[in-house]
Amino acid sequence: MQSSRVSFLLVAGALVLAGCAKGSNHRLVLDGRPRSPDAEGVVDQISFERITLDGGRAYGVQKDLQSFSTYDLGAVPMLQRLGQYVQLGLNGKKVAWLAGIGVVVRGAGPPVVYYNGTLLRRDGDRALFRDGTVLRLAAGVAPPVEQGLVRAEIDPVLHTVRALVLP
Repeated sequence: MQSSRVSFLLVAGALVLAGCAKGSNHRLVLDGRPRSPDAEGVVDQISFERITLDGGRAYGVQKDLQSFSTYDLGAVPMLQRLGQYVQLGLNGKKVAWLAGIGVVVRGAGPPVVYYNGTLLRRDGDRALFRDGTVLRLAAGVAPPVEQGLVRAEIDPVLHTVRALVLP
């Protein structure tokens, strides 16, 4: 009896560890843990097979892609992200997750993407938000508060935050 329990625990532990390994079945946990993107930018082309970002950066798409909104972490159709600013998590050369950040606003000045979120902390040149979003700060950008609601003004060409302001 004791031997069968030990065997069961060893097999169960191996299955748990195998499930934690990064692979095609790796699922992103959307619980506010920081999600550092492997790539980000404006979606130029998108299909169920390929995503192309500005600058011609193209990636294959995993069949079990997770596409979600940064604001409520709810699932959203990936094809709706055409022309929008996104962050991508890669598994090899394929997109495992796609987080929608926002629309590109074009006007009299340079294009900008606005992102509103609750800043948790600054970590070097990165700003970490409560929903798990991680944004890279341009040189000289400092948050107006240590923690709290801020609006990030993202430069969609340089892929950095050019200003953090109170909303």
